[in-house]
Amino acid sequence: MTSINTPRPALRKILNGSVALGMALAFAAAPLPAATGLGGAAFAQGQGQGQGQGQGKGQGQGTVRQPGAGGGATSGGQMGKGGSSGTGSGTTEGETDSDKKGPQFGGGTNTRKPAPGTSGGKPVWAQEGIPAVELGRLSVARAPAHVIEKAAAEALSNWTTMGTTVLTLAAEGQPTLTMTVAQLYSLPALQFANIVMTYYPSLVRIDSPLENLGLLQILGKTGTSPLPGVTPASNIDLAAIFLASASDKTLAISVDTVIAMNTLLGLPSMTVEQATQLATDAEAVRLAILIGHDG
Repeated sequence: MTSINTPRPALRKILNGSVALGMALAFAAAPLPAATGLGGAAFAQGQGQGQGQGQGKGQGQGTVRQPGAGGGATSGGQMGKGGSSGTGSGTTEGETDSDKKGPQFGGGTNTRKPAPGTSGGKPVWAQEGIPAVELGRLSVARAPAHVIEKAAAEALSNWTTMGTTVLTLAAEGQPTLTMTVAQLYSLPALQFANIVMTYYPSLVRIDSPLENLGLLQILGKTGTSPLPGVTPASNIDLAAIFLASASDKTLAISVDTVIAMNTLLGLPSMTVEQATQLATDAEAVRLAILIGHDG
């Protein structure tokens, strides 16, 4: 590609000084402490039932005691034949009242407490382990899973036309470049940033936060580019483009940002090196978008 003389030395220094490790985005590597890969939030409530059984016939409700063969009774219920208590709905002997509290619990030893992030548990964004970092537009990652999936589907539908669009990129004092949008997204993140900064008014790109995060989620979970015609320089390069495009132009992207998004989107854990590289490249793209937008 023809060399571009960037008129903005501050950003050029950042872009040229960015650490380009060139590693693949291997999402199954050693975990960061707070970057566990959880699924989307689930808000369904569980419903439990308690049951006690006696030795004879009859039914009762309330507290069921199970005595020996000599006799027994149900509290607030009916006596069964043979001197034993009947089947009843309530708390069996040995259970505590606290076992029966809450819509998620059935009480007793057979109770199955919902796992975090699943039915009856907290949504992933309400749990501990997410760094306290300002997310801005990236906060849409807290949306229900079906919302993010729908946005990704819309992006892919639009891409059938967008990806093959031929761009003629021109800027004062710079050479004119010709490429498709798919070729633009196939570039390393720092080259993508340099083009965005220099030719911003001529560009066509995906800007929606939800769409970019949906594509980032697919990339992270499958390890392959979700965009037809795009052969990324590396998965980290493409992930950096998606993350920076989803972010606020004025909010810096840090390793904490990467950890937070990795957790919120339910992606596998990353190594420290991968998270650092992704944050570095995404921050370079974010700065380029900011400078290109502000002129």
